[in-house]
Amino acid sequence: MDRMGRVGRTLGAALLASLTLIGCATSRRVAVPTAAAADPAGSAEVARRCDDLVRSLRYAEKSVVGRAAVTAILAPLAVGVGLAVVAMAEPRGLAVAVGAPVQLAQWTAQAGKENAERLDRVRQTCEDGGGPDTAATARAVRDLAEVRLRERSVRDATRLYRDTLAILDRAEAGESEDAATTALALVSLVESKTPADPGIGPLYDRALRIRQLDADAKPGELATVLARYARWLRTSGRVADAVAMETRADALNHEIQAAEERSRAAMVSPRGISGTDIVVGEHCAQAGVSVLDRLNDEVTAEGGTARILDVDCHEDGWVKTIRLITPTGASYVLMLNDSDVDLAGRVRPALLAAEP
Repeated sequence: MDRMGRVGRTLGAALLASLTLIGCATSRRVAVPTAAAADPAGSAEVARRCDDLVRSLRYAEKSVVGRAAVTAILAPLAVGVGLAVVAMAEPRGLAVAVGAPVQLAQWTAQAGKENAERLDRVRQTCEDGGGPDTAATARAVRDLAEVRLRERSVRDATRLYRDTLAILDRAEAGESEDAATTALALVSLVESKTPADPGIGPLYDRALRIRQLDADAKPGELATVLARYARWLRTSGRVADAVAMETRADALNHEIQAAEERSRAAMVSPRGISGTDIVVGEHCAQAGVSVLDRLNDEVTAEGGTARILDVDCHEDGWVKTIRLITPTGASYVLMLNDSDVDLAGRVRPALLAAEP
């Protein structure tokens, strides 16, 4: 049994040594060709500043140390359990003794690999865009914030969103759409943790200013900001300001609704016009009315006296009912289904049958 223990400790030590080597390998930054190769003198300063930016963002890395600590504890245990199972003549214990620690090592190494890849993307965008103080770099940092938010690291995401706004300000893009999107994302995080934070107001003010500039093209987004800002003002005890903001939001929503109704009305096909004095219903499309006019003309050309008097339609334009008149003056109503696509073929027999 002592021999099994020695084997387990040896395997555990070997696995931890492998983990250390893997971690070191994944923590190295892979060199990526940049514009510096073509213009080393002009790009060296940009590269240096981008490296400084990446170093300042290392706070947003996944914790490799924490994973390594977990692995250091669990790997020897897995080895011990596996060897104990082997001692009971169960060969599958060897898979546990070797496989579990290897998976733990890979799990730890993966964090270092992802950290390196993420920061390399920021660095590459920074260098390609001409430096850290550009809108492109700000978007790369915001992308990293969204990644950390999906990983439930609200603290890192919050700080990254703040860094994004700072970069946009330095890039003279503090009143851009990127800034509005980032400010609202930051507001959501801050409100979820500290609803009374006084820094929320300036963030809403920034988003509101930007949305007002594009209100004609995107009124719905402005209305959303107004409504969100009003809720926060009311929660903060600024009731009068909240009421004023709610009034603006309501007025804008009414305008949006009216515009949508006008748009829908404009899209509705105009009522068909009959050339044979057919009374046309409100929703009837011109195509169906024209078919019925041709049938009236055919009957007239053949000397018949039957007529189509009026037509009513579904809201989508399909003919619903047709009223015919016979030579004796009696009326006859023909009911149609939406599936009656051959309108002339469906109506002509009924129209001729009205003749004596």
